[in-house]
Amino acid sequence: TYLDLLGLPYRGNHGRIGDEGATAFAVALRYNSSLTTLNLWGRNGFGAAGATALAAALQRNTALATLSLADNEIGNEGATAIGEALRQNEA
Repeated sequence: TYLDLLGLPYRGNHGRIGDEGATAFAVALRYNSSLTTLNLWGRNGFGAAGATALAAALQRNTALATLSLADNEIGNEGATAIGEALRQNEA
């Protein structure tokens, strides 16, 4: 199963999920058993806080095989959190 948010319209904050939206995705990913690809590429307006929330979910998630976060402002903190979560995930 594939979810692509690349096509969200962008004008000001319209269409941007932000840290709050990324955190909501993280909650869902903790219990996900069917979504294999999540594309959050393309200025979805979340940063380190959203990436850190996603990282916490990735530690438990065993279904997601592809995650794209390109062109978001996750910074070193968010990238480190994602990397550490993937290292700890044994799936």
